Amino acid sequence: MHLLVKVEVENNTYKFNCRLAPPDKGDYSIDGIEIKDLNLSHFQKKLGYITQEAVIFNDTLFNNITFWDEKTEESLKRFNKAIEQASIYEFVNALPLKEQSLLGNNGINLSGGQRQRISIARELYKDIEILILDEATSALDSETEKDVQNSINLLKGQYTILIVAHRLSTVKKADRIVLMDKGEILNVNAFNQLIIDEPKFKRMVELQEI
Repeated sequence: MHLLVKVEVENNTYKFNCRLAPPDKGDYSIDGIEIKDLNLSHFQKKLGYITQEAVIFNDTLFNNITFWDEKTEESLKRFNKAIEQASIYEFVNALPLKEQSLLGNNGINLSGGQRQRISIARELYKDIEILILDEATSALDSETEKDVQNSINLLKGQYTILIVAHRLSTVKKADRIVLMDKGEILNVNAFNQLIIDEPKFKRMVELQEI
């Protein structure tokens, strides 16, 4: 499902508010509905949020993704769909205990890319509509970042995805990129057009060798 997210604009800056605190100024609507008129509980359940550091619990892979949901035919179906969308289906099913495998304290048995894919699967399991990635690949090496980015790219068209990133490779395939400098918006456009329109952006691309 695609949602039209009109983000609050204040002093020429973009803010996406999850309604943990009300916006001070500006307009903020989703599919034409003002944020203040949305049911807060329903709205927040439709949000998925992935940070730079994935949190992994010392428990089974199934419980890490489902947050201890009861194992039923329906929850297993949702679990398998989530790990497939997050590109860890083959990894999970190659494990001797599959979804019952213990992950260890803070995912000690996992690579950085596997931890991030598990955090992505955890959000997708919740049946979200908006997925927010806040520097989700910045702590990964380049090769692992590329693998995780490929997983994110496969989700394009299925969710509204908002990505915050300094690495331009992370947002290269985004429909629209908001180029900011010192809190102000310089331009909003697709990757290739920004290279043409913005010398600063072109220089960033050259420095990051994209």
